[in-house]
Amino acid sequence: MTSFEIDRQTINDLGIFTEDGNAFSVFSIFNEVKTIGGKKQLIQLIETPSSDIKILVSRRNCSKYFYDNPLTFNVNGKDLDFIEHYLSFDAKVLNTNYIDNSLKSLRYTFHSDNNYYVITKGISDTLALLRTVWVFYNELSGKKCPVHINSLLKVLEDLFLKKPFEKIVSSDPDTDLNYFQAAYYDKLFRKEELYTLKGLISIVYELDVYIAVAKAAHVHGFCFPEYSADRGSYVAITGLYHPSIKNAVTNNVAIDEEKNLVFLTGANMAGKSSYLKALGLAVYLAHIGFPVPAASMQTSVFNGLITTINLSDNIGSGYSHYYSEIKRVKDTAQKILERNNLFVIFDELFRGTNVKDAFDASLATINALSAIKNSVFLISTHIVEIAVEINHLPNISFQYFVARIDNGKPVFEFKMREGVSSETLGFFIFKNEGILEILEKAAKI
Repeated sequence: MTSFEIDRQTINDLGIFTEDGNAFSVFSIFNEVKTIGGKKQLIQLIETPSSDIKILVSRRNCSKYFYDNPLTFNVNGKDLDFIEHYLSFDAKVLNTNYIDNSLKSLRYTFHSDNNYYVITKGISDTLALLRTVWVFYNELSGKKCPVHINSLLKVLEDLFLKKPFEKIVSSDPDTDLNYFQAAYYDKLFRKEELYTLKGLISIVYELDVYIAVAKAAHVHGFCFPEYSADRGSYVAITGLYHPSIKNAVTNNVAIDEEKNLVFLTGANMAGKSSYLKALGLAVYLAHIGFPVPAASMQTSVFNGLITTINLSDNIGSGYSHYYSEIKRVKDTAQKILERNNLFVIFDELFRGTNVKDAFDASLATINALSAIKNSVFLISTHIVEIAVEINHLPNISFQYFVARIDNGKPVFEFKMREGVSSETLGFFIFKNEGILEILEKAAKI
């Protein structure tokens, strides 16, 4: 798999997995799986973004197939857990010798045995699983499925063409097992066809994930991304929103090689950070082959995603917030040098220092980044004065979020427009909270 540059800061910024005190996570959105093994495979997919377009298209097509063709897969998660326990059970395989079987059959008729219980329940659950997969296989067989799904069906076809399994799926499922049958199936399952059954279970887990992702896309109204390998860095999204925001206002995105650096401004609470998180999340999901929170998305394939949204002080290393920002920019520059074709987001660049230093450092950084044509950059800032200094750069797109005062109250549209923000609502909001009045009263005590 072609590696995709991602780091812990970016994973935390985007809420890929649940953090303490934060109910939202990308994992929780897609965690519709029925099995523990499916959950593990879901985590593995989420943790392995790729810059290989073939892998991304294959993943997308598998879940999209079940999105377009909803099917019920009646697997039981607890039974699958027990089957895995049974297949790895260290008790001796039941003897198929006729005389030995007759004696043991009499013994187990009158005396309970834990090993025998595990074996017989494991056999029963395995038989039920085989019949369930057989039904599902027949629903898909002959359909126009994605290439990878067809490869899984071919494995299942080979399994069901084996006479013992062919007999199992065509037999009466309600027949009780006697000891002789249990011995036959135990030898078949735990000895002769052990690896075949483990492969079957792995397929079940994989199908569980694709069906779960398709279900999540339906529930949340996500779209499936379209990829392009024949053009430079670009992202085009309609109706982008962040899934953790109820009744979120949507925005469109248009970034390409001609305008590969977005200079984003807007008042506090106007929506800049939410937009950057939503966009970073969409790019990340597209690079694990998953559906994204938007009406449509077309994108080139990037070599990595780097975000700096919720950067904190590194107290353990003795770093101030500003120095942490400096190191983050330096590390990002090194990654651009090594990998190129990265998607980079800086939210409130150099907020940890005074205005003069923040202006100078931001301007120098933007000037340097604007000379790099093979990556995409989004930079938000409150220092709108920088816009005058970079207005001559041809590849910068100026965007801002609308905010205004109506009848003495701040109004946020959460809509992005072309241009540079002229609104400064921070002090108005400060005064509107009545802080000064409280402090004046405190002074009189």
